[in-house]
Amino acid sequence: MTKIRNKEQLVEAAARVFTEKGYAATRIEDIAAELGVMQGSLYYHVGSKAALHRLVVQHHLQLLLARLTAIVDGPAEPAEKLRLAILGHLTHVEQHLREAPDWFSDPTTAADITDEETARHRDLVLRYRAGWARIVEEAVARREVAADTDATAVAISLISMCDYVSYWFRRDGGKRIEEIAALQHEIVWSGIAAPRAI
Repeated sequence: MTKIRNKEQLVEAAARVFTEKGYAATRIEDIAAELGVMQGSLYYHVGSKAALHRLVVQHHLQLLLARLTAIVDGPAEPAEKLRLAILGHLTHVEQHLREAPDWFSDPTTAADITDEETARHRDLVLRYRAGWARIVEEAVARREVAADTDATAVAISLISMCDYVSYWFRRDGGKRIEEIAALQHEIVWSGIAAPRAI
């Protein structure tokens, strides 16, 4: 048997198992087996499967945020940033279809959630929303989108649109995730772009 080096190792292992089996079908002993440790070792780091799942959700939000931040801070023009942001989100959804529906759900309904966990989840969601809004704001500043466009409302709509794909997308369906991302980008950009920017 090996030892768990740190909580990050535990979260990454749990993320793999949750992705493979789904939350309901995953047992703590499955995660312990993935790590090659005794089941009791996990409880030194986390109090329950639900608490561990919340850490995994935060892990996915951090990955999404890091990818989005790189796009927002990059040199591409706003329309291309929006395309890359949508594609990045949907690609992550496709890779983690079983888990994706939980990422933006309200975690405060859990009986054992702490105020710190709630605050951390909210902070990640708000930072992610702000990243999308920055793309819209940049487009407004470049007069590619109307000056009175509500960047926050557009950002929330974009995240909701991308997030909901996890509920209906199937890998054996008629569309590849790249095609869906391209369609969503076309719908959104044609809807918010100034006439000369379409």
